[in-house]
Amino acid sequence: MSEYYPADPNDLRKQGTKGIMSAGAGVGLWVVNALIHMPIVGWVIGGGLLFLGFTGLFGKSKTDRASGTVMMAAGIAGLATILLPRFTGSLLFLGGLALVGYGAFNIFKFIRGLRSRA
Repeated sequence: MSEYYPADPNDLRKQGTKGIMSAGAGVGLWVVNALIHMPIVGWVIGGGLLFLGFTGLFGKSKTDRASGTVMMAAGIAGLATILLPRFTGSLLFLGGLALVGYGAFNIFKFIRGLRSRA
């Protein structure tokens, strides 16, 4: 029965933003995964992500702390490629896949909500 009512514009905005940001973050994680496997470049990127994530933990908003945690985890995974290259590669690939899937789901809900408004 709820499909007969138009979607709330605020909900649509949130779903569209979540969808685009999540899909972009997933693709970004795949790019970082590709770059991290280069011997010296990967270690530098891993250390940089670890540092940026650590500074993000001291952010004021909940989003800053969440993104700082994700960057720190990607940095740790980047530095772990020194010891476990295949494990961290598959972990980053699966994380990117999950983010792209979550983004696609939110984009689908966004498009469905737009159609209900038309």
